[in-house]
Amino acid sequence: MRSELTFLAGLLAMPYAWADLQAKPHTGVAGIDFESQVGYDVGYNDNVTWQRYGGNEIGSAYQGVKPIFKAIGERYEDRYLLMYSGDYRRYASDSADNRDNHFFMFNGKWRFGSMHGLSLDLDETFGHEERGRDTTEGFLPEQFKEFGINQPIATRFFNSELRYSYGAPEGRGKAEVALMHKQLRFRNLDSIEDASADFHYYMHDQEWHENSLVAELFDQKAKTLRYRYSFITNQRRYELNPLKDSNEYYLLVGMKNRLSGKTEINGNVAWLYKDFIHNPDSQGFNGLNWDINADWKPLEQIKLNLHSSQRIKDPTDSGGYILVSNFGVGYEHHWLVDRFSTLVDYSYITEDYKHQTNGRKDQSNLVSLTFNYDYRPSVNFQLKLQWNTMHSNKEKDAFYIGPDYDHEVERTLGYNDSAVIFMTQVQICSLTMENG
Repeated sequence: MRSELTFLAGLLAMPYAWADLQAKPHTGVAGIDFESQVGYDVGYNDNVTWQRYGGNEIGSAYQGVKPIFKAIGERYEDRYLLMYSGDYRRYASDSADNRDNHFFMFNGKWRFGSMHGLSLDLDETFGHEERGRDTTEGFLPEQFKEFGINQPIATRFFNSELRYSYGAPEGRGKAEVALMHKQLRFRNLDSIEDASADFHYYMHDQEWHENSLVAELFDQKAKTLRYRYSFITNQRRYELNPLKDSNEYYLLVGMKNRLSGKTEINGNVAWLYKDFIHNPDSQGFNGLNWDINADWKPLEQIKLNLHSSQRIKDPTDSGGYILVSNFGVGYEHHWLVDRFSTLVDYSYITEDYKHQTNGRKDQSNLVSLTFNYDYRPSVNFQLKLQWNTMHSNKEKDAFYIGPDYDHEVERTLGYNDSAVIFMTQVQICSLTMENG
């Protein structure tokens, strides 16, 4: 099958690999530090809506702007952060898929004496689902028209965390307890509601909220070795479909270990039990999840990376879960000067649908080649090429929508994509205001 050049923005929820730009370290006591950055990208996408068949592909050049604004406050040992980031993309020949994403965040950290700490994280994302991904995966152009999907589907995701910490910041041991709340909603569904009441119901059928409790112990066994022991429970509830409601329980062990100046391992391994509380016929999960990353630097200018993960996620319909596994390897090389580097990365991803009657299995191969140049500490340039193929053991897959789940919708599975993009990021300013 042929490969096509396309840039996959946000592909598989993977962020851009920006270099860390250096802001001016000017935060004083009782001061506020304002920082701003802007990123710009330009590229070409010849399969904007993730179509399987070449005749349905939409090709378009695009450009995007990604601003970031931060306000950082500090008073004695207390820290505050306000941040906004945007992602504005415009297509030259495909205005239907233009998008504006917004991310707002507040983070506060307070110390009470030498042993007690409290932190609060609040963030909200006004994002989108690309046409042909997530709830509209495998849709053909005529299905977009049938269901009134004439633009990316707007989402609203809220996340909050309140965390208490007991232990000295530089001490060996620390205990933490956290309460978290997450919520997913869809926005601007008027065109879908006008076109299909059943699909409009289906979209709201995907909305959920989740409450979590986390209890953790951290053991800084040595300067280069830290262990993490966690108990995590998530209670996810869907707004319209209680058959998808679930409880999750994790027992997790994590490790961060710099074995030498050449080798570092970061990993989390968890035993997960997932139960669908209102649907005894659904297949639950009882087994391992993990996220492991290992770096090896045989020479100063060379770094090899191995990464692997396994997790579960909910499908769009009820009846089970999707087991997602990822195995990959990366090679990074710094050339004549430290400012110029190349990175080659390969990932093999499988999605196994553990469903009542669905034997679907997807396989993806993702290859990327990145050229990175730090022109100066505040300016970075990047050129990225990326190839992605997804094949399934099923050519077509069906699901059901509407209040009675009696409206069958068929999707077409599989695609081939390639990507090319040029990106730049600039630190605009860092301004400190002192409280007098």
